[in-house]
Amino acid sequence: MDLETLCQIPALSGDEYELHDYLENHYKKQGLAIAKDKLGSVFGESLVHESPFKVMISANLDENGGMVQELRKDGLLDFVTIGLYQKADFLNQRICLLKRHHERVYGYVLKKGEDYLLDIGARSLAELKDWQIQIGDTFVLDIPARLNESGFLLSKNIANRVGLYLSQQIMSEVQGSLPYDLVIGGISQSLVGTRGAITATNRIKPDLALVFDAASVEDYQEKTLYLRHFDKTLLPNLKLLATLKKVALANGFQVKAQIQDTGTDGAFIHKTRIGAPTVVVVIPLQHSNSFVQSIHIDDLDPIRTSIVAFLKQLNEQMLAEMAFQDRIGDGDGSSH
Repeated sequence: MDLETLCQIPALSGDEYELHDYLENHYKKQGLAIAKDKLGSVFGESLVHESPFKVMISANLDENGGMVQELRKDGLLDFVTIGLYQKADFLNQRICLLKRHHERVYGYVLKKGEDYLLDIGARSLAELKDWQIQIGDTFVLDIPARLNESGFLLSKNIANRVGLYLSQQIMSEVQGSLPYDLVIGGISQSLVGTRGAITATNRIKPDLALVFDAASVEDYQEKTLYLRHFDKTLLPNLKLLATLKKVALANGFQVKAQIQDTGTDGAFIHKTRIGAPTVVVVIPLQHSNSFVQSIHIDDLDPIRTSIVAFLKQLNEQMLAEMAFQDRIGDGDGSSH
């Protein structure tokens, strides 16, 4: 599994079939059991007999794009957006239109009057029908991946795929060595309201969760582990947060807090059953998210090394201590 390939596989929210199948096949080749929900999420599980608990490492599968809503007489296509962007954001961008069986047709977004439209080279409605273009066909951006010798990757979808890449690397290092179940994988329909987080979490039922989220950091530094201390949907488990910080420092990395307004799949994951200790681990992007993103591959080292070390030392007692504990008074039976 390589990050360049992951970034290029189309996976619009609700139409994640190609990436779903790619991950499932890779996890099977790695010897992992497969767990799925019915919205398109897919996970690889390293299971042990009579496991005392289960840890889930997740990232999202889906990407931004749109869907055809009208075939026009002039051969252009009207569309609705799916994901985080508006129509105007796609102006002059190259796109890949996916027909019902994901045959590719390429084009770009133009503005005609006040309308933003897809141009795939058709000159009439009849030609669109000859090409079997239909309402409901989806499109994603057509932006190639470029990796230079220094490990600097430029591509679309880095924010939506680097977590999948990193979790697989971690699994490769610890698979078969842990005394508990470890599950990695991708959650569908995250960009349209974290819908897959609900079904995926109900399927996996984790006792502890780490959510990988690629996001821009204002104070970017190398050899640093960034941990999210707050978003409007998740207050992280403080003992898990402190443990991850301690492990990272012991491995020679800085640790920095990151805060943002927007949430992640952790919004639902941490509320599963009676509650699962959850922390969002930030994969640092130097610049704000856009259609084209960049990352230095060696910026993944602090996360990979720290999480591997954490997983190897995690045990039942540590997990139990992460549960919310009442504060006991000074012998008078009161709490405060």
